[in-house]
Amino acid sequence: MVWGSMSSKGVGKLHFIDGNVDTNKYLAILEESLLPVMEECLTSGQDFVFQQDGAACHTSKKAIKWMEENNVPLLKWVSSSPDLSPIETLWHEMKKVLRQHPARTITELRQKLQEIWDCFTPNFCQNLVNTMPQRISDVIKNKGDVTQW
Repeated sequence: MVWGSMSSKGVGKLHFIDGNVDTNKYLAILEESLLPVMEECLTSGQDFVFQQDGAACHTSKKAIKWMEENNVPLLKWVSSSPDLSPIETLWHEMKKVLRQHPARTITELRQKLQEIWDCFTPNFCQNLVNTMPQRISDVIKNKGDVTQW
């Protein structure tokens, strides 16, 4: 399993997780990767909202309590809405590159994933974030159906 984050400033750390992600593993990742970024944004006067999907480890009572205790502002997630999640574009791009250059081992896969991840520039991420108003408009226009995103 792989977990990563992005913002208008670029990508965060890519985490490789052995086995399934449970609430404890998820919160350990957020402790390491989310809280420092959130603090940096908020202390510099920038807006910060965290978007996550509805995975069980994200919505467990323990995770919700952790979010509340750490004052993490959450964007309400609409299920089955990849059009409204810019990071899905990053995952799609990674899969495209991997299909062209498949890995033969888990070690090679992790290495390739990290190399691809490290190529996502802050400008690329900023452009994805800038598409959000258009994404929202397209979803509304299509009455919730699939869009180009």
